Order: sequence, then C-alpha cells, then structure tokens
Amino acid sequence: MAKYVYKAKRGPGEVVEGAMEADAESIAVKQLIEKGLYPISVKWAAPLSKEKKDGILFLSRKVKTEVVANFTRQLSELLDSGLVLYDALNIVENQIESSSFKKVVRGIRENIRDGNTFSESLRLYPRIFSNLYVNLVKSGEAGSMLREALNNISDFLEKEEDIRSRITAALIYPGLMMAVGIVTIFILMGFVIPKLANMFIDMGELLPLPTRILIGFSDFIRSYWILLLIFAGGFISFPLKSRSNIAAKRMIDKFNLSLPVFVILIKHAELARFSRTLSTLLKNGVPILSALKISSNIVENEVLKAETVRVYSEVKEGSSLAAAVKKKTSFPQFIVNMATIGEEGGILDKTLLKVARTYEIESDRKIKILSALLEPVIILVMGIVVGFIVISMLLPVFQISLTVH
Repeated sequence: MAKYVYKAKRGPGEVVEGAMEADAESIAVKQLIEKGLYPISVKWAAPLSKEKKDGILFLSRKVKTEVVANFTRQLSELLDSGLVLYDALNIVENQIESSSFKKVVRGIRENIRDGNTFSESLRLYPRIFSNLYVNLVKSGEAGSMLREALNNISDFLEKEEDIRSRITAALIYPGLMMAVGIVTIFILMGFVIPKLANMFIDMGELLPLPTRILIGFSDFIRSYWILLLIFAGGFISFPLKSRSNIAAKRMIDKFNLSLPVFVILIKHAELARFSRTLSTLLKNGVPILSALKISSNIVENEVLKAETVRVYSEVKEGSSLAAAVKKKTSFPQFIVNMATIGEEGGILDKTLLKVARTYEIESDRKIKILSALLEPVIILVMGIVVGFIVISMLLPVFQISLTVH
C-alpha cells in the first residue's frame, strides 16, 4: 500500500490535512468521502531518500525548550485562525530569529511540500523534537486534531520549562555564594597565608597547632594546585559523562535516592514528569501501551525508570495500570488511588494530570524550603572556615605579645 497526503474540507469552513495508506489514489478519495470529508487534493507521498535523511540528521542541532515551545504555540494559534499547515509554517519561519532553527522549520516545510506528513518531517530532527512530541503530533494528524495536539504540546513544554527555571532560580544564589566563598578561601590560602607564615617562621617561635595546620594546608594547595584543579574538573564532569554510561548513571541515581533530603524532591519531580507526560499522551488519543513506553523514557533517574518500564511490561501482559503501580515501591498510594479512580471512571488522563499538579506544587514548595535552608548553612560553613583562618593567624600574634610582656 502507498501513502497519500490529503487536504480536505469538513463543513463549510474547516480545512483538515493528514495522511493515509491506500492501494490507489481513487481508493484514498473514496475513503475520505466515507469519513464525511470533501477532498481538495490527494497526492502520493514520495519517501525521502537516504542521502536527504542523513543530511537533515547531520544539520540537526539541539534547540532550547523555550524556542520549541514558542514555535509550537505560534503554529497552534495560526492553525486555529484557519490557515493550512504549510502556510502557517511559512509565517512562523519568517518570525524565528535563530538561523539554525529557521533552517529546521524550512526543512520541515519542504518535506511537507514533497508529500510527507508533519510527524514524519519532525522525526527527522530527533535532537529537537522528542519522541513524545512526534507521537502527539501523529495522534493529532490521525484524529484531525492537529491544532489541539499542538496546543497540548506547547502547554506541556511551557510547564516543563517553568519548573526547570524555578529550580535554577532557587539554586543559583546559594551556588553563587558557595563559589565565591571557595574562590576567596583558595586566594587566602594560596597568596595571603604564605606571606604571613614566612613572617611568623622567621621569628623562630613555636607556632600554635591551628596555625601549623593552616600553614600545612596552604603549602599543600600551593604544591598540588594542578592536581586539585584536575580533581575538581573530574568531579564536575563525571555526572555529565556518566549519562552515556548506563551503569555509572544508575549508580549515581541510586546514590541520589539514598540522600535523606533530596530523595523526596527527586521522586516527586520524576513522578510529576511521568504523570504529566502520560496524561498528555492519553488526552491526545495515544494508546495506553504506547503512552507508557514514551512516558518511561521521559524519566531521567535510572532506578525510577526501571520501575516504570516494569509497569509498562505488566500492563502489556494484561494488568491494569493501578494494579501495576501498586506493586512498585517508588509509586506512593496516592498515585495508586488516582489511577484506580481514573480507570474506573474513564478519566485516567484527568486524574494523572491532578497527580502531576499535586507533585509539582509539592516539589516547588520543597525547593523553596531547601533554598531557604541552604543560604544560612552556606553562610555558617563559610563563616566557620574564615573564622578558623583568622583565629589561626591571630594566635601567633597573641603568643608573641605575651612573650614580649
């Protein structure tokens, strides 16, 4: 069977676009009429050549979530105003400031012009449009609800970006304080302390123990500062590089879940993301198995992801979602109860959305509390360190003064 893309009218003013498979163009037209649509155009969709696919994949670059969300929102509003997809993409392309993303939108528009569907064109840019994005668009095309699907996607992306921004904003001030404090201490230890230490040593007095410890630590930093920089760089880069190593990432994720303060925050954030993704997919008509598979890939913590994958496997074997999550220790009773209510009432997408909102509010509250606690803790620690340095430097002065008297 060949693939055909069509443009058809539904009622006096609504124009819909989509794709379908049929043995011939005449059969495709007949199927559209049987669905209550009046065909405007039906064209055979020529598949992309391997060379063109490889070229698109090579040029595809990661784009900020905010940019993709704005693109999706603008496209949804243009489709709502009555424009067809091709013309809407042309208008959005002219409004985009990023030259790299402008090329991506132009490539999508050209692929649609060549007879490919919107979802097929998006799939050529996997670093920009996730599997979740593509599947939601595909479900919208199948149900002739592309505008609604794009609106739901933009809501989802904007919510994700909002959560990420709030976490960054809450942690940036404590992180800046810590960075400035560490740099200040290393400057003192590397440049100021050695000059004072030489002055004390020249006096020939036995220095107090805190002063000797401080001078020894200062000498260590001056002698091995290159190794310390290498160690610090490795410590920072290890979590980033471990993302490509599943075993290392699972070890780090397991350690994160063992931290008393952060375990609840991590679990709530992941469960909120999982529930919101699953809710959005179900709302757009994606089957439960496909929705669970995509939602599992959204979870970043490998330990929690393994639990969601097992939920998918049990549902695939015939279990209900509520029964599957009930057996998993990572899913609280609240999710089990909401899943049960949703399945029994046929409103699973709505109950999962309530779960996501509940955990997002809870995560936001805990982030604010954690941020409020981090600031005084960092100030206290830095104060103790600086106080130790000052006292260690003043003790020899007091000792010499007492000797003189």
